Amino acid sequence: MRDEKRRIRLAAILAVLAISLYTAMALPLTGWLEPLEPRSPAQCIRLAGPVGAEDFAVDWERKRAYVSSADRYAVNHGGRPKGDIFLLDFSGPTPTLTPLNARKDDGFFPHGLDLLVDWDGSRRLFVVNHGADGKRHSIEVFDVGKDGQLIHSRTIGSTAFTSPNDIVAISADQFYVTNDPFDDPTWKRLAATYLMLPTNTVAYYDGRRAHVVAEGLQFANGIIRSPDGQWLLVGESVGRSVTLFRRNPFTGELAKEREIPLPMAADNLVLHPDGTVVVAGHPRPLAFQAYAKAPHKRRAPSMVLQLDPKDLPFPAPPRPDLPLPFVDDGNQLSASSVAMVDQNNRLFVGSVYERGVLMCQGASR
Repeated sequence: MRDEKRRIRLAAILAVLAISLYTAMALPLTGWLEPLEPRSPAQCIRLAGPVGAEDFAVDWERKRAYVSSADRYAVNHGGRPKGDIFLLDFSGPTPTLTPLNARKDDGFFPHGLDLLVDWDGSRRLFVVNHGADGKRHSIEVFDVGKDGQLIHSRTIGSTAFTSPNDIVAISADQFYVTNDPFDDPTWKRLAATYLMLPTNTVAYYDGRRAHVVAEGLQFANGIIRSPDGQWLLVGESVGRSVTLFRRNPFTGELAKEREIPLPMAADNLVLHPDGTVVVAGHPRPLAFQAYAKAPHKRRAPSMVLQLDPKDLPFPAPPRPDLPLPFVDDGNQLSASSVAMVDQNNRLFVGSVYERGVLMCQGASR
């Protein structure tokens, strides 16, 4: 009897220690320990446009961006994604968003995307597509016309694309894809999200087949490459960081170098022509998860930052003139997922569930 009581007492102590250890590890990652002080440019307006403008692929030369859009809430509740690619024209004083009717059915579900400008000036758009039910993953490749219109070229599938989130093109036939935990088995998804287990990957398509080239990521999200193609930067949402990988240009293999910590769950990254990297994300991930269940009723904070040039493995200027940081409690825009700054220093921010794109001007204050 006495031995049984000792075992129960020991089990209780171990349980308390385990809960305390988990809380000590997890609480800082929720963002609740850090104050959220809203900061934004003086002038912000919402450009009318699609629901769920989740990612941008920017054509800096032609002053336009391709915007992926889909109704994720509808899919999660048995509806259709009704996805499309929109063209954001920021060449003039009044930017516009125009649907491109990229696919002729309402089962198109675009997510991450990337634009490749080849040596001859030809352009290809690579798009992660989840299909009508959100589970039939593929990469859709489009040729881009001079007017910005998209002509579907090919569909690429692979078992290595387990739950693709974002994509970065290396050449006309080669690209990397991040895999997040959404389509993992339930136990694995919960372990990745709540136990912070590093279960996610980056896959590389070499023109013939795809295979995993990086493992051990904590919710792999946005991905970009350096201007010289020697580095990949991967956002880790649960890890609250951007991880730097050195890339082998001959084999495509990746070697992890280091991490850049962030005060938010990283979503998408955008590389600007001068080397500036802007990252958008979610400073309070638990608030985002609650918001995702009822985006028409709730709000979730947004955050947009410039990565410190000193942390980057390639040249980038400090850019104190940028209209950043952008920090919002969700009243202007909930759940920011991507952001860019154009040639006129205008900030454009997309969101996972909101309608349209937020455009801001002026110094952040």
